[in-house]
Amino acid sequence: MTNKLKAFSLFPAVFSFVIDNKLRRILENMDRKMIPMGVKPGMKVLEIGCGSGFVTEFLSNAVGDAGFVISIDVQENMIKKAKKKRAHLKNVEFLIQDVSDLNTVKDEAIDLAFCYYSFHEVSDKEKAVSELLRTLKHGGLLSIKEPKLRVKEKYVRSHKEFIAGKGFRFVESIKKCDFLGCYLKFVKD
Repeated sequence: MTNKLKAFSLFPAVFSFVIDNKLRRILENMDRKMIPMGVKPGMKVLEIGCGSGFVTEFLSNAVGDAGFVISIDVQENMIKKAKKKRAHLKNVEFLIQDVSDLNTVKDEAIDLAFCYYSFHEVSDKEKAVSELLRTLKHGGLLSIKEPKLRVKEKYVRSHKEFIAGKGFRFVESIKKCDFLGCYLKFVKD
């Protein structure tokens, strides 16, 4: 099964302005999306594939002063951009790190793992899901949103089946998807 899970190429850091701009803020309305994705005040959130930090700012606001966000990306240039653009966020740590090797995150330390337009880019999904299972608390959430224009439904279905077979229980696919993508939500049993 793992060999059949396609890994898409990484979104180039040089084009980060395409995914981090005022028009996207209007189209996405991220403030509204934090609750359906499972984000709550006081949570410790792991953001996977943070890019230049577009979603990070909304996560930071949603978890509040009592919460914390660890935002990771494998691309050093994305992390540099995120640190520069989002330096004002006091409850966020940006790290160059791969989700398949979360050596800086303790066992069962995370309330919510958040993959926004990034799971399809993970090269070793087997190790990544194993690391997410290790770092999430019991009852912790794994929320994924994949872009409709880049990731076909068959890949989203295969991701859903794969994750559900690795220690996670699929809990919902939010029915009111926007025109950019749909959500998958899992809970660690």
